[in-house]
Amino acid sequence: MLSPNKCKYTTDLKVLIIVSLLSAIFILIAPFNETPLRILFALLLIFFTPGYAFIATIFPGSREISVIERFTLSVGFSIIIMVFDGFLISLTEWKFRPNSITISLILLTLVFILLAYLSRKRLPEDDQFSFSFQQFISDQESDSECTGPDNEENECQEELTGKRQFAARNRKKVSAVNKSMKEITASGPQRSDILSPQITKTLMIAMVLSIIVAGSMFAYAKATREKETFSTLYILGPDGKAEDYPTNFSTSDPIHVIAGVENYEHESANYTLNIDLDGTTIDTIQFTLDHGNKWEEELTISPTRSKQGRQKFELVLYRGEPTGTTYRSVHLWLDQVVSTETIETEKYDVIDFATIDNPSMEIDTGWEFSSTNESIATGYYMNGSGIYASQAYVINSSYEGITERQLTTHTIQQVIESDREADVLLSCYIKDTYTGGTSNKDEYQFKRVLFNGQLVWYDGVNGDEGWQHIQVPVSIKEGDNTLSFMLLQSALQSISPVEVMIDEVSFLPESALSPYIEEDNTVEFNLPESNVYPLPISSDEIFTVEWNGTDKGSGIFYYNIQYSTDGTTWNDWFKRTSITSAEFKGTPGVTYYFRSIATDNALNREIIDTVADTKTSVDISLPTVELDITPNPTSDVTYLTVEANKALLKVECTITPRNFGGAETIELTTSDNITWTSKYTIEVQDTYDIEVIATDHANNEAYTFGTLYTDETLEELLIEIEPEKVSDEATITITSSTALKDEPTVIVKDRYGYKLEVKYDSSDENEYVYTVTTDDDDLDYTIRDGTARVTVTAKTADSMTLYEEETFLIDRVDPTIESLTPDKGETIGSDTVSIRASYSDNRAGIDKTKVTLQINGVDVTDNSEVDYGSISYTATGLEDGEVEVRLVITDQAGNTQEENWSFYVST
Repeated sequence: MLSPNKCKYTTDLKVLIIVSLLSAIFILIAPFNETPLRILFALLLIFFTPGYAFIATIFPGSREISVIERFTLSVGFSIIIMVFDGFLISLTEWKFRPNSITISLILLTLVFILLAYLSRKRLPEDDQFSFSFQQFISDQESDSECTGPDNEENECQEELTGKRQFAARNRKKVSAVNKSMKEITASGPQRSDILSPQITKTLMIAMVLSIIVAGSMFAYAKATREKETFSTLYILGPDGKAEDYPTNFSTSDPIHVIAGVENYEHESANYTLNIDLDGTTIDTIQFTLDHGNKWEEELTISPTRSKQGRQKFELVLYRGEPTGTTYRSVHLWLDQVVSTETIETEKYDVIDFATIDNPSMEIDTGWEFSSTNESIATGYYMNGSGIYASQAYVINSSYEGITERQLTTHTIQQVIESDREADVLLSCYIKDTYTGGTSNKDEYQFKRVLFNGQLVWYDGVNGDEGWQHIQVPVSIKEGDNTLSFMLLQSALQSISPVEVMIDEVSFLPESALSPYIEEDNTVEFNLPESNVYPLPISSDEIFTVEWNGTDKGSGIFYYNIQYSTDGTTWNDWFKRTSITSAEFKGTPGVTYYFRSIATDNALNREIIDTVADTKTSVDISLPTVELDITPNPTSDVTYLTVEANKALLKVECTITPRNFGGAETIELTTSDNITWTSKYTIEVQDTYDIEVIATDHANNEAYTFGTLYTDETLEELLIEIEPEKVSDEATITITSSTALKDEPTVIVKDRYGYKLEVKYDSSDENEYVYTVTTDDDDLDYTIRDGTARVTVTAKTADSMTLYEEETFLIDRVDPTIESLTPDKGETIGSDTVSIRASYSDNRAGIDKTKVTLQINGVDVTDNSEVDYGSISYTATGLEDGEVEVRLVITDQAGNTQEENWSFYVST
C-alpha cells in the first residue's frame, strides 16, 4: 500500500532526469553527438548519474549519510554499475557498443530515480533527504567555529541548538519553539551521532587534493613519457563500423568491407597491403602516409574458386616492400554460398586428366568396400538398383538395434590418379532405402562423401529423399586422390536396417554447375516425361511427327527423338533439340516406330521406355470405294453408305442438285474407318449428283459417283427429332405427305426395349409435334443410355397405313477430360507455354463448337486448335506467377464438363 506522505524534495531527481535526457541527445543523436558536450555528458553518465540515483534509492533519508559521503558513494557506485552493465550487455546480441551501453545506463538511471522517489515518499517529510548549497556552506562555516578548545564546547552546542531552532521554525515546526532548551537538547542528535565537522572537512580536502595529485601525475606522465610509434590496421563493416561483419559470400553476392591503416610512427611511412583469400594473394595496394593520417578504402571480395567450408579473408600489412616479417594482419572467416555464377578460373571442357574406374557401376570392379564392423554390413554391385534401372553399388547395413560404443562406418572408396591440380565438380547420385522418420530430426545414420579425407557432403537417412543428385566442388591434386562414400552410424543409438546406393560418379568442369542446385549441394531431381503424339495407322512418304513433355521441377531442356523400323533397334533422329515437331520421310511399305527421351534443365534424363510411343506405316497405294444410296428414289430421306478396301481418314460427299439450289458437302461418319455412313434429307424435289472423296491416312484420295432421284408420288411420314442427341428431352416432329385421319401413334423405346414417356403437344395441317423425355423417376424401370428408336404409325384419309422409324441417341453422361498439359501446380521455366487438353465422350461425341478455353479469365478459344478429342493453345508472353486455366466442354447431347486448374511460370 502506498504511503500517504508527500515527497517534498525532488529537485535533485528532476535534475537527474534532465541530465539523462540530455545525455541521450548529445551521445546518440546527430549532429549533437559531434559537439564537445558529448564528452561532458558521457562522463556524467559514466561517473555520477546512475550512482547518485542508486544511492538516493538506498539512502532516501537525510540522516543516514552526509552530503560528502553521498557524493563519494555516487561516483564509486556509478563506476561499479557501468562495469556490471557493460559485462551483461556484452553477453547479449547488442554487444558492448557505445549505443547499447548508453541506452542501458540511461534506463537504469531512470529506474533508480523512480525507486528513489518511492523510497523518499515512505519517510516523514522532516526525514526526507534535501539538499541546499547555501545551507551546505552555512553548515560548513558553523562547523569551523565549533572547532575551538574544549571549554567552548557548551557554547557551540548552544549556538548549534539555537540554529536548529531557527531551522525548525523555518520548516513550520512551531511546537518546537515552546519546548525548553533542555528538551530540545535532549531530543536532538547526540554528539556521538553527529559526524565530526573536522572529519567532514578533512574528507573534502583529501578528495580535492587527490584530484589535484592525480591530475598532476597524469600531466607529468603525459609530458615525460616517450612517444610510442606504431601503425594500426583494421577492418570495418559495410557501414563503416566495427560491427555487422559479413559471414557469407558468393560470386553473385560478394562482401563489402572497409580496410583502414593509420600512421602513428611520427614520420612518413610507406606501406604495402596484401589482400589474401584462402592463402592466395588476390590484390596488392601500396601507399604512403604521413604521421597522424589514415588511409581507408572499400574492398569488394568475391570467391576465386568453388570450395566447400570456410575461407580465410586476411589483410596483411608490410612496412615498405612485402618481404620479411608481417607488420600487422587482421582476418575474417567467410563461408562460400553455392552459386551458379561463372567463376573466373582455369577452364576445362572435359575432365580427361583424372579417370574414375567404373563410374557407372556397370561392371563389378573398381571400388573397394571396408567396414569397422563387417558382421552387420556388406557391399556389392546389384542389377536393377541404379538410377536408370541399371546397376549400382549398394552398402547394405542389415543390423537393427543399439549400435556399439564407438562410431561405425561402412565405406567404398577408390584411388583416382590425376595428371594435374584442378578445381572441378564431383557429381554423383546417392539414395537410401530408409523412408521412416523426419529428415534432419534425431538422425543417427548418415550418408557421407569424402575426398582426400575431407568431408565434402553429408545427409541423414531419415525421410524419403529418393535419389539425390549431388554436385560439390572439390580440388583435385596431382597424383593420387581418394574418393570415399560412407554410411556412418552413431554410437549407442537405435538404428534400423538401410541400404545406400551409389551410381553415376563423375568429375565435371565447374562450368557445368547446375543452376538448380540447392544449398545442400543437391540438384533438383524430378525426372521429366515426354512422348511422341499418336500417328495415324498409315501415312504418306512425308509426314509430320509431333512430341512434347512435362517436368515438375526445372522444365524441359531438350529432347532426343529416336525412330525404329522393328520396334527394338533404335536410331537417333534428333539429338538435344528443343523443337516439338518435324517432317519425317519414310519408305513405302515400312512401319516406323517413334519415341522421345526428354532431359530437363537440371540435366535429369527421362527413363527410356523400350516400348514405342507411337507407330505408323508408309502407304502410297490408292484406296478403292463403293457408294450405296438407299432408298433411291426417295421423297425426303435417304442414307449414303461408302465401303472402302482400307482404313480411311475421312470421307466427304458433295451433293449437287441439277435444277434448284447450290451444292453442299457433308462428312460421313464411321466406327471402324472402313464403312462410312450419313443420312441425307431432301429439301427440294430434284435429281442430285453425288461425288464421294475418300482420303486415307497417307492422304491418298479415291473418288466415286452416284445419282439420287426423288419421287413425289410416294406417300410417307417424315420424322424429325431435335436434338438428335439427347440428355433430357427432345421434340419429335412428324410431317405427313398426305392428310391423316387422326394424330399419328408414336412409340419410343430405349435400346433394351423400355418405353419412354411421349406427350402430344400440337398439330398444324399435316405436321404433328410430340415431346419425349428421358426422365425415369416416375417409371418402374430405368431408361438406358444409347440408341433409342421412334416408331410412328398413321392412317391416311383413305385408310392407308403409313409407317416410319427413326432413331436418336440418349446420352446423360458428362464428357470426360482425360489429360491436362501443363499439369496442375507444375512450374514452367519459359514465358511461352503449350496448353493442351484431351477429352472424350463415349456416346454423343464432343460438340467442338461449344468448347471454351480461358487463360487468366481471357477467352482464347478462337485462337486455339479445337478438335473433337483435344484442344491446344500456345500462350506467349506469360508473366511470372500463377496462370489460371478454365476449360469447358459440352457433348452433342448437351452434357457439360468443366475443369479449372493452374500452373506457374518462373523465368
